[in-house]
Amino acid sequence: MKNQKDDAKLILKNNGKSFFWASTFLPSLYVDRAAELYKFCRILDDIADSGEKTSLNNLQNFYNQFKKNDIASFNKLNNHSLNCPEYLNLNSKKQVLNLLDGLIFDQKTVLIKEESDLICYSYQVAGTVGVMMCDALQCHNEKAKLFAIDLGIAMQLTNIARDVLEDAKMGRRYLPGSWVNQASPEEIVLASKNNNHVKNNIISIAVERLLTLAEQYYLSGSQGFIYLPIKTRFAIAIASSVYREIGIQLKRKKYNWYEGRQVTTIGTKLKVSVKNLFLELASISKQEVDHNTHLHQYLKDIL
Repeated sequence: MKNQKDDAKLILKNNGKSFFWASTFLPSLYVDRAAELYKFCRILDDIADSGEKTSLNNLQNFYNQFKKNDIASFNKLNNHSLNCPEYLNLNSKKQVLNLLDGLIFDQKTVLIKEESDLICYSYQVAGTVGVMMCDALQCHNEKAKLFAIDLGIAMQLTNIARDVLEDAKMGRRYLPGSWVNQASPEEIVLASKNNNHVKNNIISIAVERLLTLAEQYYLSGSQGFIYLPIKTRFAIAIASSVYREIGIQLKRKKYNWYEGRQVTTIGTKLKVSVKNLFLELASISKQEVDHNTHLHQYLKDIL
């Protein structure tokens, strides 16, 4: 058991630096649970991004076994050592299946068409994780989960903005086609190489639009912090602010997506964390707010 926990923490440390940083503000019990969840999602994500011909079949097998509640078989499939956290099967079964749906979607040619498709996909691969994290942190308030979905979506939109070029090189375009004149992944890669100012500017405008949309979901996500226990609230607020900083840095770079991935340094993480701690302390007695249902208008059929 200890080896499994240590392995999960190592995966978090090596692959999820922003989340690992935020986890240092959690009590040890929740560090273990959060790391366990991260490892579970990371293994599935790595399978989806491996480029292997067996990826689609593996993910479909995981989906079928989980849907049948055969968790023992699920954990043993293809020796991937998934070790599905027990609380996911008890509380978040629908979210795990939706996550797998999103990863299965990634196995096809990815050409997002409209904003509605973008939001649905972002819910599948990240909003679902927000709900699972509520269960990992033993927050079972259903209102909290609505805001957690939004925080996950916001982070995924940031992730897409950061990885426009990397995704295009993998044959994927998550920016809605209606935003970028239906530019193909190949055209996006070529534009970055040829310094095509017209196309680069179209993509930059789309990245700006994407991050503006993300801000709406970050705002909603932050309104849900009030539902979290104090001992976990600060860590989630810090994770949110550190990840949001990626978009802020992109804005400072004038949304130049073709200049390489944005990363947050230790110094930036520390500065953002301290600022956020003071903000959360100042708002510790803030009132609960109603969730903005408009943000889930595209999710009615899958929530």
